[in-house]
Amino acid sequence: MGGSFLGPSSYGYGYGSDNYGPGYYGPTYVYVPTPVITPNVSIDSYSTGGVAPPQQQQLTPDEFAALPLEQQRDLLLQALNALEEDFARSPNGEDWSRHLQLATVAKLVTDGEERPDTTLRARLRSVVQHFDEVAANADYKAISELTSFRVLHVGLHEYAAEDIDRSRRQLSNAASNLSKSLEAWSSGQRWRDYLQVAWLIGTDEEMQIDLEARLVRFEKLLDKFDRVKSDDQFEVVTQPREFQLAHAALRRFVGDLQRLVDEVRKAEPQQPNGELTLPAAPR
Repeated sequence: MGGSFLGPSSYGYGYGSDNYGPGYYGPTYVYVPTPVITPNVSIDSYSTGGVAPPQQQQLTPDEFAALPLEQQRDLLLQALNALEEDFARSPNGEDWSRHLQLATVAKLVTDGEERPDTTLRARLRSVVQHFDEVAANADYKAISELTSFRVLHVGLHEYAAEDIDRSRRQLSNAASNLSKSLEAWSSGQRWRDYLQVAWLIGTDEEMQIDLEARLVRFEKLLDKFDRVKSDDQFEVVTQPREFQLAHAALRRFVGDLQRLVDEVRKAEPQQPNGELTLPAAPR
């Protein structure tokens, strides 16, 4: 189960099958992926004619994810309109609009009344890869540093994300905060080692084992957090908010990982049980 089907993907750090690069995304405004494909468009400076761009709200992925669906859509459409206005002031803005498939983005964001299903999220992620490529290329800072681009980029990533993407990122962020809080303790390093905080933040080792082995590893870590939490002598460790948030994030992630493992098991071809018994040859 650890092959290409579970390579770097839409499920975050090795949880699916498309072309996303591995990475745990912290609370930043621009995602930087592994693959870099140079768009066949050039950059020209903007001539705004003194027209100030509209003020836009910049949110972290977690802040965006916490918004109601309709508000998420509204912010995406506002950012999309702002980016189109920015491109309208550029001599080659139409080329950029086509390259980033803004018309397709508008259709996918407004499609249906419910939260996007698996198929729609997959289509959105294929479009968002173009945003990833631009954000990763230093030659295109004039585009990737536009507020409209950044807001739309992070919003689309989150809008198209699977639950496990989100919970893995939240676990990484919570574990990072826990690690920082433990730095003030004389025994902090020992607690970081015991709770395996580095693993919770994310290591390359996680990529080297298959999905079910990962689930077993994280379930054992959750058991350890549960034991520490239930023991009154460790209240000095478990009472701080950072521990509680990391504990909750780990529990959430284990649940999402279990659901993903169940889905993969159901999708795998079933092997016949035992040997096939053939009838006797006709006489």
